[in-house]
Amino acid sequence: MASTKAIIVFLVLINAVTLAEKKREYKLGLLIPFKTVIPRFSNDYNRGESFAAAMTIAVERLNAHPTLLPEHNLTFVWKDTICNELVAVREQLNQINSGVQAFIGPGCNCQTAARNAAAFNMTMLSYVSMQTFCGSCVGLIVDYKLVSCVLF
Repeated sequence: MASTKAIIVFLVLINAVTLAEKKREYKLGLLIPFKTVIPRFSNDYNRGESFAAAMTIAVERLNAHPTLLPEHNLTFVWKDTICNELVAVREQLNQINSGVQAFIGPGCNCQTAARNAAAFNMTMLSYVSMQTFCGSCVGLIVDYKLVSCVLF
């Protein structure tokens, strides 16, 4: 009887470890002007430090939800773009090299970053770009539904 219980516990633990190992990581890149006020707005609310914590909360909620992405683990990395397009592009390429699969941002200027994302067939959502350019918007509806599920 004791050996049967031990075997059952062992099988449950192995199953839990196997399930944890099967989770696929989905890594997002967040590109924000952390301390820089976006020029088109005059208030301090739009600096990244005012809303960057929302990304952490959204990722935690998504990972905790049992049915939204059941076999995935969402992570993110972020970089300060200081509202400079060249810095944003450099950091975006660094994030691509680190395994990022989709981007949120950059704020301020996004035209070149959008072209890079399109060139690598990656999704990019820019939350407050000052440019009226949209590169490849394929997949935007799916990502919007995902974001709206996490935030609401």
